[in-house]
Amino acid sequence: MKSILIVAHKYLTQPDDELVVYLNSLSYKKVMHICHSFSDATDRRSVCTIYEDGTQVQKVTTSDYIGWPELLIYLKEFYFTLKWCQQASSSFDYYIGMDGLCVFFGNILRMFKCVKSTVFWAIDFVPDQRFDSNVKSAIYTYINKHGYRKSDQMWDLSPRMAEAREYFGHCDASVYKHHAVVPYGMWLKKITHYSFENCERSTLVFMGHLLEKQGVQLVIQAIPTIIESIPNFTFKIIGDGAYRKQLEEIVKNLGVQTYCHFYGRIDDIRKIEQEIAISAIAIATYVSSLDTWTKYADPGKIKSYLACGVPVITTELPWNAKEIAQANCGKIIQEDIEMISKAVVELLDPTKNQQMRENALQYAKDFDYENIFRSALENLTIEKKNTITI
Repeated sequence: MKSILIVAHKYLTQPDDELVVYLNSLSYKKVMHICHSFSDATDRRSVCTIYEDGTQVQKVTTSDYIGWPELLIYLKEFYFTLKWCQQASSSFDYYIGMDGLCVFFGNILRMFKCVKSTVFWAIDFVPDQRFDSNVKSAIYTYINKHGYRKSDQMWDLSPRMAEAREYFGHCDASVYKHHAVVPYGMWLKKITHYSFENCERSTLVFMGHLLEKQGVQLVIQAIPTIIESIPNFTFKIIGDGAYRKQLEEIVKNLGVQTYCHFYGRIDDIRKIEQEIAISAIAIATYVSSLDTWTKYADPGKIKSYLACGVPVITTELPWNAKEIAQANCGKIIQEDIEMISKAVVELLDPTKNQQMRENALQYAKDFDYENIFRSALENLTIEKKNTITI
């Protein structure tokens, strides 16, 4: 079996974590997983975990560099990526980078013969202002463009990404040496599913990074109206982030503390799935004016909701929103408090909810990780220019 090095910036669970699980289930010769803390995380550590023949043999964590200037932190990340790669004592067959900077590291390592082939697995695409700083946004765009051209393979989470790059002038299809769509998925067999009768029948759940763009504040503001029809309503908020304090303040000002429960960050994906699956409905209220990347990505939370068999309320920003509505496993709303409250009450109807739960599981079969990763790894050896949807 091959040796693979996977490098990512992390805050919550991403598909690279699940790819590591899959590779270890196949007893790959060596899998090294390097995780650098994302800029919004509470620390700026780097972690390297090494697996051999499916078994973890080593895990190393750096000191916390939270007080360092951002440029030095990125240099730190490259230093440890290079150091750990060289300490592995053999060249890796494949290097998979989960963003432009990570794959930039990989392409340098390929130049030094530390890795043989690089894969850019893009989990987002922002056409213009990724950051508040024009300089940082320009650097971000340059590094991504470098990755598109220099990586041996380009993997996208959604079919919109390649189209958007061409539309906004970042690159056209001829640039990629090899292109594939490798989306978010779920391990359907690992999830316990519940009927409406056996779930928490008055519970709405949100899971994700707590930022203003996620629209959780709109849901909280809709609670006073929701409880007029659903007196025992509960809103579960799973995750953490810079906007949490503001959300807690909104809850306090509205006097809805009884109905809102902040669970904080949960690292165990199985526990997250359990909390989602036992909920009645789930929500993803992206605020379009604040969200510059969801439109061209593949929002993982929505697939998590559906794989757990839970109907979804979402805005129209995700690329598959209309598809989900047509499959009758979700409902599209506007960024409007009244629409949110009406949708919540509607989807908590026992008959409607149960049918949508069944539809959600049927829809989710198309993104089972078992099928996604099998196809992705089979195509790693393809060298010709081509586009494959996995």
